[in-house]
Amino acid sequence: MLVKVLKEMGGFRRDDEDDYWFKDYGNDVVLKVASTGYNEMEIELDMPVPTDINSSSLNKPEKLIEAIMNSSLNKGLLSSLLHAINDMIHLKLIINLGN
Repeated sequence: MLVKVLKEMGGFRRDDEDDYWFKDYGNDVVLKVASTGYNEMEIELDMPVPTDINSSSLNKPEKLIEAIMNSSLNKGLLSSLLHAINDMIHLKLIINLGN
């Protein structure tokens, strides 16, 4: 199911070496998705962390969004992050609805 969803979302490519799917949003923002079991997945957001953000406090999605909105990011990086976060939420919603 996860593979079908990722293909339908578009832009995701498979990394055969490490067995995960990823999408590059530019500006060093990459979303990685790996299946960890039936209808379960692990999502990793790789992004540059601005110096004014304490990365250890970003353990919840809402904290990440709050930190991004309150930091001094350029428009390109902000756009890349918002697209990645949108896809991340979309994926979680689809998987949760499938369970």
